[in-house]
Amino acid sequence: MHLVIITSCTSEKAVDSPDRLTLADFRRKSQQVRAREAGLSTLMRPADQMYTGQQHARLMRGIAALREQQKGAAGKLDLYILSAGYGLVSGEQKLAPYEAAFQGMTKREIRQWADVLDVPHAFRDVVAGPYDLGLILLGDDYLDACALDVSVKLGGPTLLFCGKNTQKRLPRLGNLHAVALTNAEAKRFSCGLVALKGELGSRILSWLASDPAFAATFAVSSDVLSLIEEPPAASPGRGSVARTKTDVDYVISLPLRWSQKPHREKLRYFIPEWDDLVDRDYDFENDVHSGGSADWSNGVYAHQLYSEPNYDGILISKVIAEKTKKKKERINLLGVHRFLRVPREFPVMGDCGAFGYINEKVPPYRTEEILDYYTRLDFDFGVSVDHLIVTATEYEKQARYDLTIENAAEFLEKHRKAKLPWTPIGAVQGWDAASYAAAAKKYVTMGFEYIALGGLVRSSTPEIINTLGAVHEVVPPSVHIHLFGLARLAGLSVFTKLGVTSVDSASFLRQAWMRTTTSYVIPGESFAALRIPEAGKSFRAKHMIEHSGLDDSAISRREQTALKTVRAYAARKGSLDAALNAVLEYDRFVTADRVNLSGPYRNTLEKRPWERCECAICKQVGVEVVIFRGNNRNRRRGFHNTYVFYGLLEQALRGNTPNLPGRQLQLSLLEDAL
Repeated sequence: MHLVIITSCTSEKAVDSPDRLTLADFRRKSQQVRAREAGLSTLMRPADQMYTGQQHARLMRGIAALREQQKGAAGKLDLYILSAGYGLVSGEQKLAPYEAAFQGMTKREIRQWADVLDVPHAFRDVVAGPYDLGLILLGDDYLDACALDVSVKLGGPTLLFCGKNTQKRLPRLGNLHAVALTNAEAKRFSCGLVALKGELGSRILSWLASDPAFAATFAVSSDVLSLIEEPPAASPGRGSVARTKTDVDYVISLPLRWSQKPHREKLRYFIPEWDDLVDRDYDFENDVHSGGSADWSNGVYAHQLYSEPNYDGILISKVIAEKTKKKKERINLLGVHRFLRVPREFPVMGDCGAFGYINEKVPPYRTEEILDYYTRLDFDFGVSVDHLIVTATEYEKQARYDLTIENAAEFLEKHRKAKLPWTPIGAVQGWDAASYAAAAKKYVTMGFEYIALGGLVRSSTPEIINTLGAVHEVVPPSVHIHLFGLARLAGLSVFTKLGVTSVDSASFLRQAWMRTTTSYVIPGESFAALRIPEAGKSFRAKHMIEHSGLDDSAISRREQTALKTVRAYAARKGSLDAALNAVLEYDRFVTADRVNLSGPYRNTLEKRPWERCECAICKQVGVEVVIFRGNNRNRRRGFHNTYVFYGLLEQALRGNTPNLPGRQLQLSLLEDAL
């Protein structure tokens, strides 16, 4: 399979210099360019590595996927980039930093300058072929530079993406299939128009990586966009991304009421991404997964189950994004917004996930790698490389502290130099209020407009307030402050007064399966979930066989009796005592030292809190949400808890006293265990 791709340069580049080449240099002919390149030799890069604009970054994801699949197999991919300075160049040609564009020139000026660069002739040579599939990803000005007319001969089937007006003006050429793109297509593929051609090219290449025979399909299809709307099916032995269920893999829409929530003027709440998906069509009665087994390709996020997200953004750590090969492939193929199934305007923050390498001497990531990662995957916010300072690492706290500051300085310098489109955040670590404040002051001097304080999760609320007070004294109001892992309702009003503008936490989500008596919450109250673990699957239930006189069938009977009597009680067809006794009878065999939960269980059953909640999950699954049993129930309960928390957070930020659950939960929230 032989592919030919022609794409355009972008103004965003991997390297820059005050001495960059300009149009004036290029107009002085090649001798001047070579002389100027000599002084920029250390900054020269191959053309395919020079550009960092979103069209190029997305296209290169697809190219990387295809090249990976072509290793050791017959295949050829020729990439050409049309530069307003260098002309039409191959992906391997080394370029110096430069600033030149066709945009802003009149059509006549474009044609004249393109002739000087020999663009029309070079373009015709490249597309003369032969090849199996060609992709032309050029904007209107760059197409004008190629001077397309009936003299162009295409050496193979060629897809050209362009605007509707341009499509009408194109000459009739054999092998040419022009696809018009508008804002509707940008919305359809959750991608801005400026990057859309690169996104579509990447999807085509990903399909070809899955099955090269699709080159012929693309060549004859009258609806190429429908073909590439879904990720490709996996090819045996290739490790490709699995085909997703089309009714779960979709990008949500953000209603106006969500977009205009007033609390964000004070503070935004980000929820960390931890693979918390559920099977939307799970069969609770028979405990059967509709997709066979759980996977991103057949699961849904919380924001897909509710009419709007119960958070203001998502935080995804690199160590979590790349914890499995399959997940890493998906994110690199789709970018973070499409992977998370949120529209482009939904905020996504990235960090390195320092908790994942806390025991390492130094972080496993370089600043250049992280900058590229945030740019390629299209993050909105990116956090510098930090190293956690905790009690276990206190003996090297100064080294970690200094390294975190050095990384932040390098991070901001290189971000500015490359003119990257996302917001840089400086990660701040410390061990007391003074050390945090000293670091924050340095970050302000560096020029950071957003900093994030880490390592405070295990601190008490008074300790956190003390640290924030010290930081607040040295950080001007114009600088945003993020708190990692902290969203304590009792402290939010104080946090915001001390300059905090964003927080993240998964506490309410995770307490659904990490707390015993407070795993289900509604405003003002908290409840124990009824533990009925899956026989033979739950690590607790597996210990039941150790009890004399119990075999698999006896265990299963107790399990099913507990489920049936609870459901009968929920349907008002059975008694509370029957349900409680059945749950306790099963529960007493799970572990010998289990705390007596008859009181908390009776409270849950008696007050029937699942009937008092208006959230989409409780209304849909009813009593199943308060049964502690497997991810499809436990995560749903966590989604419900997050829904409740988000409402309380809005109350707190409006200046109202939130209707917190009972004293016990309020204390647990202050611990904010992750």
